[in-house]
Amino acid sequence: MSNKEKVILLLPTLNEEKGIGDTIKQIPLSKIKAKGYAYEIVIIDGGSNDKTREIAKEKGATVILSPKKGYGFQYKYALKTIKGDIVITGDADGTYPLELVPKLLEILKKENLDFITTNRFAKLKEGSMSLPHFLGNKILTITGNFLFGLRLKDNQSGMWCFNLNKIRELDLKDNDMAFSEEIKIKAYKKLKTKEINIFYSPRIGKSKLNFMHAIKNMLFLFKLRIKK
Repeated sequence: MSNKEKVILLLPTLNEEKGIGDTIKQIPLSKIKAKGYAYEIVIIDGGSNDKTREIAKEKGATVILSPKKGYGFQYKYALKTIKGDIVITGDADGTYPLELVPKLLEILKKENLDFITTNRFAKLKEGSMSLPHFLGNKILTITGNFLFGLRLKDNQSGMWCFNLNKIRELDLKDNDMAFSEEIKIKAYKKLKTKEINIFYSPRIGKSKLNFMHAIKNMLFLFKLRIKK
């Protein structure tokens, strides 16, 4: 493996001052370096009006300000902007186990994969997901699997590990939360992929998800299926 390969730890943010510091602390940078990778922590911020960007910079992260808000738009903007080889994503609220980054890198390389996604339902910690959130995620996953012939256990998870150049080949469209299901559906159709189990922790700070996100995500699945 070339020492020139660079890992980007990419975190979308919007008013995450309560969680961003602890989230960055979770990333095992010394272990990433020990595996022979260069690395960079990148925050793609959707216009926070709290201290998210300041805290991220203090913790050593590069901060990119997205021209527009929106989970999907922020990701698409970042994927065009960043320079690296492998990207690992997660939320800035302490929910995803970023200490597993070395394991993800190992699996990606050992199994010659292009894209890894994660299953939060395997190890949900107490208080990490409300009942409506749980049911909504399950319904969206079942629907997505039915419409696109997949066998995913969690099509809404936001922790991924992927080859940046390969993901740039996908025609990703959604600007909101449905981006999470879109990237999986298109990756599974075109790339070498795998889903692995992770644990999922209670959120630090207030959740931004609501019922309308679930409705929009469901509508997106049907629109995407019709276009195929």
